[in-house]
Formats: sequence, structure tokens, C-alpha cells
Amino acid sequence: MPNQKIQQYRATKKSTELDREQTIDSSYTTMCVYECCRVCVCVCFFPSPYPHLILMSASSQMLSQMDIHFWSRDYVEVVQLAEKLPPSQMKRVMEYIRFFYQGIASICLARQTHQPKWRAMGEEAATWMSRMKSVSNWNFENKSILLQAELHYLEGDLESAESAYKTSIKSAHKHRFIHEEALAYELYGIFCYENKMVDKGLKQLLLAVDKYRQWGAKKKVTEVRFLLELVDSADEIHN
Repeated sequence: MPNQKIQQYRATKKSTELDREQTIDSSYTTMCVYECCRVCVCVCFFPSPYPHLILMSASSQMLSQMDIHFWSRDYVEVVQLAEKLPPSQMKRVMEYIRFFYQGIASICLARQTHQPKWRAMGEEAATWMSRMKSVSNWNFENKSILLQAELHYLEGDLESAESAYKTSIKSAHKHRFIHEEALAYELYGIFCYENKMVDKGLKQLLLAVDKYRQWGAKKKVTEVRFLLELVDSADEIHN
């Protein structure tokens, strides 16, 4: 069954750990909300005499962990970290990371488990990102639309979901967020496969591999190729 293959792909994420060298070499960095500026979610290891700096250091550490878990599709870990973060104490760039990762992860979990709390968390993230889109269309349009695509999929509105995936891909490409363009292709490919559009799904996943390669994310290239092998083998069995 298609969903069993996707679950197998997700299960491998639980055993995936990225070491520091892989994290840096693969450009597991987060795009800043300011145009043309890339920043890493830095971790502060030194003690600080200032309480607010200690808090930001703790938040940065959790965001760094969330970043790694998100790109490895360890979505349970992502939402658990999101629940621990104090949003009112974070800078906007850090809030954006939290809500985007939280939204994608929780909506995916809502589809898998049908638990209302994950849906509510996903809707919260989508609402926040929609507000930010009005502040900076360049930075937040593709993210907002991708969250809407995932929500449409959760609600069973497949036509609207497919349209939103395509729009998010175009927006990410236009605004030069190559890593989020790759992510949108990956999620769109999974959507297609889970809804019995195997050939279309394979095409999107191949495009995701290409975009992750351009980004320099070698680990993601390996992971999505593994998913492609699962999808291809399942299609051969069914045929």
C-alpha cells in the first residue's frame, strides 16, 4: 500500500542523526526573513550573566535541534520542541522558523493520527504565516501557501491542495528560496503518491532531489532518493 511505503520512509527518519560536519556541509541553514541574507540558527555554549541572553541561548539550541529534526522528517521531535519554545521571547526570525516547522510537522502528524491537537497546532501556524505574508510577501508567500496546501490535503480537498503545492513551488522559485522549493516538491511528490498519482509523484520527487542537490543538502538528496526507490519498487509490484 502507498501509505505503508511512506510510513517506511518516515520510520527511517527516527534513526537518522546528522553530525555537525554534515549539518554544515549540507547547508542545513535557515533563510532569514530579510532578503538575501542566510543565517544559521546558532547555539551558544557559554554562560551568560544576562537572563534574556540565557533564554535566547536556550531558544537557539532548541531551534537548532528543531532544524535538524525537521529536515530529517522527525516530526514528533519537531512538535515537541515547538511546544517548549517561548514564542513571546523570540526574535521574529526565530518565531518564523518555529511556526513554519511546527506547521508542516503538526499537519503531517494530524493526517497520520487524526488527533485534534496536531490540527490545531497546524492551523495556528498557518494563521501566523498568513499574517506575516501581509508584512512581507517576498519572504512569506511560499511558506504560507505551502502550509495551506498541507491543510487542504488534511481536509481532503485534493484539488485545492494540488493547486496550492504548485503555487508554493512557483513562489519559492521566484523569491529564490531554493531549499523551500525543494521541500515543496518533496511534499507535493508525497501527496501525489499517497493519492495514487505515482508517475506524477516520481516526477516531483526527482525535482526535489535536483533542488536539494543545488542547495548542497547531500543528506536530503540521499533520503529523497531512498523514497524514490520505495515508490518505484511499490509501483513495479502493483504493475
